[in-house]
Amino acid sequence: MINPESSIVKEIDIPVLVVGAGPIGLLAGHMFEQRGIKTLIAERYQGRLDAPKAHALNSRTLEICNAAGLPMDAIHAKATRSDEGAFVRFMTSVTGDEFGAIPYERQDEAVRALTPWPLINIAQPDFESVVEEGLKGAAHVDLRHGLEWLGYNETADAVISRLHDHATGEEVKVRSTYLIAADGAGSMVREAAGIKLEGMADLAHNVMIHFEADLRALVADRPAILYFIFGEAIGSVFIAYDVGKTWVLMHPYDPSAMSLVDFTDDVCKGLIAEALGQSIDVTVKGTRTWSMCAQVAGRYRSGNVFLVGDAAHRFPPTGGLGLNTGVGDIENLAWKIAAVEQGWAGAALLDSYNDERPQVAQSNMGQSVGNAMKIGMVYQALGQTLRQPVNRPELEARLADPAQRGAIANAIAMQAEHFDSLRLQLGYVYGAHRDIDAGTPINVHVPRVIVGGRLPHAVLADGRSTLDLIDPRGLVLLAGPEGALWVPLVERAAAPLKLLVEGANFALAAGSWAEGAGLGAGDALLLRPDGHIAHIARGNDPEGPGAVIAALGDFLKISVEAEA
Repeated sequence: MINPESSIVKEIDIPVLVVGAGPIGLLAGHMFEQRGIKTLIAERYQGRLDAPKAHALNSRTLEICNAAGLPMDAIHAKATRSDEGAFVRFMTSVTGDEFGAIPYERQDEAVRALTPWPLINIAQPDFESVVEEGLKGAAHVDLRHGLEWLGYNETADAVISRLHDHATGEEVKVRSTYLIAADGAGSMVREAAGIKLEGMADLAHNVMIHFEADLRALVADRPAILYFIFGEAIGSVFIAYDVGKTWVLMHPYDPSAMSLVDFTDDVCKGLIAEALGQSIDVTVKGTRTWSMCAQVAGRYRSGNVFLVGDAAHRFPPTGGLGLNTGVGDIENLAWKIAAVEQGWAGAALLDSYNDERPQVAQSNMGQSVGNAMKIGMVYQALGQTLRQPVNRPELEARLADPAQRGAIANAIAMQAEHFDSLRLQLGYVYGAHRDIDAGTPINVHVPRVIVGGRLPHAVLADGRSTLDLIDPRGLVLLAGPEGALWVPLVERAAAPLKLLVEGANFALAAGSWAEGAGLGAGDALLLRPDGHIAHIARGNDPEGPGAVIAALGDFLKISVEAEA
């Protein structure tokens, strides 16, 4: 029991307090460590929850993880085998009739033309374990489990939080410049800041059943990352994190008729057997009920309190965009806080977080809702009704009719964008061009060199990516082969600015980078620490360096020209 009036008080002064040590809070630790910003991460629980939860790390998330210095080999070592997570299958049961299959995202070598990091599947706790391990021995980041955040008040120059240390019984007062809410969908920080989620709640209700079993022999030559079930267990979805061990069954339920206590081990085993099509020995590891929501916070900032991840947005899981959107949130916010703290950006730069990230969340939420609704087309083709028991005679009749099989195949083909969202992953744009790809299918990504867009990937002569030329700690001017003309600009800039010239500092494995980017030999791209393009500098512009200095100062909200 927490005593809010405890007289034992420990005080901490630190620039950044992060509440929550899920994947986004842990990544925040890496990003602030990389930039030398003192940070405390407070996690109320002593240990990590075992339930697998999210499973997809998309290409952009992996790019961000690599830029943050995470051990990519360790992450990939824990990932689902690509041959076992390459498909989504639509079946009466796992051992029953399969009437459709779709590739799951871009996991093939062909996608490397667009990104160095194809999507992987990995159980969220496994990902978190790698990220947390990487914080051990951090010089600037202190991760504390059992430290529960209770509330805050904000003054003109600080956010003062009150926390309870469950190990010592102490009440801890943390005085920070910034408070980051990474404490999940039920965020206490968001509630304390008076920020409301806007959108639709309780769209559907499900129970998550986490179980262990080796089902390789059962799935045989039909492995998949997702199995959508339309037989006796209609509405159920299996997630195969590891076919040989770790599984989850998502099963719809009516909260007016059942609660979590009704899902005993025997009940769960029965549901699993029904969805598998036969009874086998499984070990139920845990259960949890959850509601499908489609909500985005009305704002991501209140004073110097910022929302990231699920604290800022809640999506249906259809599309796997929730965790990945959160990774983009903290990447966008961390470099801006560091720039302000280090004095090369004005405090008003932080307003751009609230300008840039909610529009990405709205787009991803809309797609997630659309994916969830579009599954109804498969129900319709099978003669079934959403959230109703299976109509077995109608199902069997349609599956036996070749003409109906064609309609079923078409309905499944319409789900393709649900499982291939490369444009949403790599193509989101900040600022004036944010809607440039509106109307383009989300599985079609055309790299663009535009202000606000991500620097397109290209393979360098040394095997790295152009994305590896980005500096997470500062700005980069990436220039064509006549880019030496920008040396005076670098000398004038007060902000950390590095000039990289094609030919002198980097080269592509094949072809000309400048020509491929549609740039002249003296042109250059001004790159933000997150790899988005802040400005396109033209070598033949008579304003030259002055135009870049002006654009940079306007964006960073500070004078960026060094004093003579």
